[in-house]
Amino acid sequence: MDFETILSKLISYPTISETSNKEMIDFIDHFLLKYGFQSELHEGKKGQFNLHCRIGPNENGGIILSGHTDVVPTEGQKWATDPFKLTKKRNKFYGRGSCDMKGFIAVVLSIIPKIKTQKLKKPLHLIFSYDEEIGCIGIQKLVPFLKKLKPRPKFCIVGEPTEMKLINQHKGKKNFLVSFSGIESHSSLINGGVNAIDFCSEFVSYLIKLQEELKKNNVDEKFDPPYPTINIGIISGGIAVNIIPKDCKLEFEIRDTPELDSEKLIKKIKNFLKELEQRMKKKNSRCSVKIFKSNDFPPLKTKQNEEIVQLVLKNLKTNFIGAVSFGTEAGVFDKSNFQTIVCGPGRINEAHRPNEFVTQEQLIKCKRFIEKII
Repeated sequence: MDFETILSKLISYPTISETSNKEMIDFIDHFLLKYGFQSELHEGKKGQFNLHCRIGPNENGGIILSGHTDVVPTEGQKWATDPFKLTKKRNKFYGRGSCDMKGFIAVVLSIIPKIKTQKLKKPLHLIFSYDEEIGCIGIQKLVPFLKKLKPRPKFCIVGEPTEMKLINQHKGKKNFLVSFSGIESHSSLINGGVNAIDFCSEFVSYLIKLQEELKKNNVDEKFDPPYPTINIGIISGGIAVNIIPKDCKLEFEIRDTPELDSEKLIKKIKNFLKELEQRMKKKNSRCSVKIFKSNDFPPLKTKQNEEIVQLVLKNLKTNFIGAVSFGTEAGVFDKSNFQTIVCGPGRINEAHRPNEFVTQEQLIKCKRFIEKII
């Protein structure tokens, strides 16, 4: 099959994050088996799978080609075509996941039948994951397997959309839930209760202040924006305007650059929350403030003199090296001691949007690049 036929099949599976990707994984598994390559399926959540397949000799070294199988939802988006049916118009392939990142997976699979395994000096490893879009969940479940993987690959290419440019750095992401528990009271008796929203609002002001400090003291011009970011995404609390609110919850994220001491920043945040809790408890000992880390995937920084960078530059015939602000699974592979970069077809600007597409030119460029690497 050519990459267009394979991409059409992959797009047809509505592998929205937190739903089963089994049908798509089964298709890939059977496709690889057809050409004599046995996959390993690792079930994380029920019905959701990571796939690993080694092609070539049982030797250390070689390279991982990695991509995620899940896509973001389409609800509320106005599509001109069926998002789960591949549509080709003017050399553009439309469909949910065409750019992010089923196009890359389709290209990789299209090359499989051409590989002469007896001529491979080092193995090729394929790793396809689930639930990347909600925080690299699937690949993090695979970390124990990656750390023990034998034979051990040396390099990894994560095929996120970078317009086939080499990316050696990206930001990480850490999600937190903070819950404030106060004391209810009639709103006319303001001193009889402890207003959870009031204390949550102090924390909001503190995070805004922290963001300004990061913007001033942690400049890194390789990124856009050129500093670590804090985003407050969700706040919920209170049940009626005439009741002192007992509960308030806030969710925020930190997008950390590779040079940021994230643990120091998180400790600073936790210390501020302890101060808030002490002040709440002075009003009533039953009050509390709790913080939970709901997700954490690391930033990426691969040195420019690493072999993987030189290998990719040589085969792309370029000297461009870049950084991006969005996160990928590359940081997880890097922490598992594989030399890792990000390079794949398509523009990140087209991802997650209605009428998502990838150009035929980008897919062809990706195909030629991977063939050279192999």
